[in-house]
Amino acid sequence: MKKILLFICLALLIITACSNSKEEPVKAREPLKNKEKLQLSIWLPEWQIKSAIEDVENSEHGLQDIRVFGAYFNENDQLLLTEDTIEMLKQTQQQFNESHQVILTLINDTVTDNAPSVQKDSTLLNRLFQNAPSRQRHIDNILQVVDQYNVNGIEIDYEKVAKEDLPGYVRFLNELYKQLSKKGISLHVVLEPSFPFDVKLPNGPKYTVMAYNVHGYHSGPGAKANFSFLNDLIKKIKKSNQKLAIAFATGGFEWVNQGKTVALTEIEAEELLNKTKAVKQRDKASGAVYFTYVDEQKVKHEVWYADQETLEKWTAHVRKKRYNEIVLWRAGGLSSKTLQWINEQSVE
Repeated sequence: MKKILLFICLALLIITACSNSKEEPVKAREPLKNKEKLQLSIWLPEWQIKSAIEDVENSEHGLQDIRVFGAYFNENDQLLLTEDTIEMLKQTQQQFNESHQVILTLINDTVTDNAPSVQKDSTLLNRLFQNAPSRQRHIDNILQVVDQYNVNGIEIDYEKVAKEDLPGYVRFLNELYKQLSKKGISLHVVLEPSFPFDVKLPNGPKYTVMAYNVHGYHSGPGAKANFSFLNDLIKKIKKSNQKLAIAFATGGFEWVNQGKTVALTEIEAEELLNKTKAVKQRDKASGAVYFTYVDEQKVKHEVWYADQETLEKWTAHVRKKRYNEIVLWRAGGLSSKTLQWINEQSVE
């Protein structure tokens, strides 16, 4: 009997001790956070030397590399650097070469003296990529530019590549990468959102996809990018065999009722907002700023643009999907808040 009583007492003591335990309940597991550092780069347009370089001067601590935009083609399918491009490249190299990689961007626009320029010239690309000798001639031309202007990176921004030219384009990237690597020159490639991302791209180059042009000269009012577009784009680029950086566009557009569309930098848009005393609104679907006003002729204007908060929202959205490399189109006309945000992404 005593043994039974002793057993009961011990059991009660154990139950009491467990009930008074101060051990905290198990917490729900927190979702994984993206701890990789944001990496920002930026393009500098050759037609806006002074303000573009000033923007970089005020944000350089947050920039990985600087991309000078750029080199075009003449009527002989040879690369053409305008006087402004050469000056931009010269100033950029003098100021930032020791701290940043300076990259020259090549664009498939054909510029001639006696005819209108052809933007995103598909026929030019067909001639460049049609066979091994034509590709090598183009590569030799690029290597000549590399040596002449002492650039440490080349970027290929060739748009509207025809389906039949894709195999030649991919071979060209592979061949160019191998020959640039021998000189210690990096290769970067820009792809359009419409690019067929199931096409196998060569290893070695660094790739960037443009995440903009949802609205622009070709459309009615709206943001250059929205979250739905970004989600669809990320689904598409996951098919690629390469990890891509994502490019966002700064500034925006002004749409006039009669059909005229005008490009605006961020500063120009904010100056117009202040001048017209319009009501600043933010679109939930894109994070972009928009406002409307009526001019003295009773014509309605609608403006959409990206400010610092928009860029931060777009960046945060893609970073949730583990995309941490961002390229900004473009320097020149950025607000002090945007420049401060860039500068705070210190590379050190």
